[in-house]
Amino acid sequence: MNEDYYTAEIAKDPNTSPEILKKILEQGNDDEVSWNAVSNLNCYASDLEMILKRGKDDWVSGLSANNPNCPVELLEMVLKRGNNDRVSDYASENPNCPLKSKINWMQAIGIIGKEDPTKHIIESDTKIHQEDLGLQKLRELIHE
Repeated sequence: MNEDYYTAEIAKDPNTSPEILKKILEQGNDDEVSWNAVSNLNCYASDLEMILKRGKDDWVSGLSANNPNCPVELLEMVLKRGNNDRVSDYASENPNCPLKSKINWMQAIGIIGKEDPTKHIIESDTKIHQEDLGLQKLRELIHE
C-alpha cells in the first residue's frame, strides 16, 4: 500500500482535524485524498470557499459544493456562474441550496424555460357555471 492510501483514509476519518484537512486541500490536488478531505464534515467552510472560488470543474470542487456544511452564499456563487458542469450540479443538489438560485441556474442553462404567462390555461367560469347548473337541476329533481 502506498502513502496516498493512508492519507486518503486519514482524510475521510471523522476524527481528523479541520487543520489537517486544510493542509491536504492547500496542495491543490484533484485526487482521492482531496475528495475525502472536502467530503469530511470537519472541513472548514473557508476551505470549501477556497476550493469553489478557483472555479474549476473537477471532483474536488463538485464534492465541496455537495458538502452539507457548504454555506448558502457559496452555493449561490457557484450557480450564478451559469455553468452546466459537475460543480453546479452538485451545488443545485445540496439541501442548503436556495430554490430561487437553483431555478435561475436551470433557466440560465436551458433546463427549464422562462415563465410565459400566455401559455397558461385559465379555467373559464363557463365550465364552473355549467357544473353549478347541473347540480342545481339534480337538487330540483331530488326535491320533486
